[in-house]
Amino acid sequence: MTDTTVFSAFTDHPALLLLAFAAVVLAYAVLTLVGFGSALMASAPLAMVMPVAKVIPMLAMLDCAGSSLRGWRVRKAVAWREFGRLFPGMLLGQVVGVLFLARLPLTWMALALGLFVIWQGARGLLARSSPPAGQPERPYAALGKGLLGGVLGGLFGSGGFIYAAYLERRLESRDAFRATQALLIALSTAWRILLCLSVGLVDLALLKTALLFVPAMALGVHAGHHIDLRISRAQLFMLLNGLLVVSGAVLIGRFAI
Repeated sequence: MTDTTVFSAFTDHPALLLLAFAAVVLAYAVLTLVGFGSALMASAPLAMVMPVAKVIPMLAMLDCAGSSLRGWRVRKAVAWREFGRLFPGMLLGQVVGVLFLARLPLTWMALALGLFVIWQGARGLLARSSPPAGQPERPYAALGKGLLGGVLGGLFGSGGFIYAAYLERRLESRDAFRATQALLIALSTAWRILLCLSVGLVDLALLKTALLFVPAMALGVHAGHHIDLRISRAQLFMLLNGLLVVSGAVLIGRFAI
């Protein structure tokens, strides 16, 4: 399917358009709640109406816009100390991830990563309760988490769950968690967009398609914000870890099976 057939697919198959819109709304409600998961929720439905190679860069544009919108609501609550600990590793990790992508066997890396993510999520679910926020970290732990998240972003298009898991344990304030995670994702996806531009994956046709989904993205952010006001920190912790298990399984299914 070429870019020129995307809009015709929407016209010829309105049910697919509705499914894609619903998936984008759900994806950005989840992104608003836990700071990751948009690709997990939206990739497969979007791949039915547009080229697979275009899905990730389009979601990167929507992620950047959605995270910026989400962060703007609570911009004064950014935990700059934690942001400063994660950001340098994230920048370096993105570069390392792109270099790895060109040189290492992706299938084995996806399998190892998927199992690791499932283990992390299952461990959190079995604990049944979130650890107290603000617990001490080992020296350079944040740098390592930022590096790992950046590498995963460069390799697989998503490392947000690493930042979310770290920040959820470090920050007691939900506004601080949302604002700091949103800023990290906005900057990370902006960098990914530049990389996609450099290899020709972003063009005017894709920008028009992304604009078509902006209302769905905004609706998802709005819905996620209101849901967030009604769930407890413990429920958020369980949701985050449940999505880690699903994310790991999807990653294994996509790249390793």
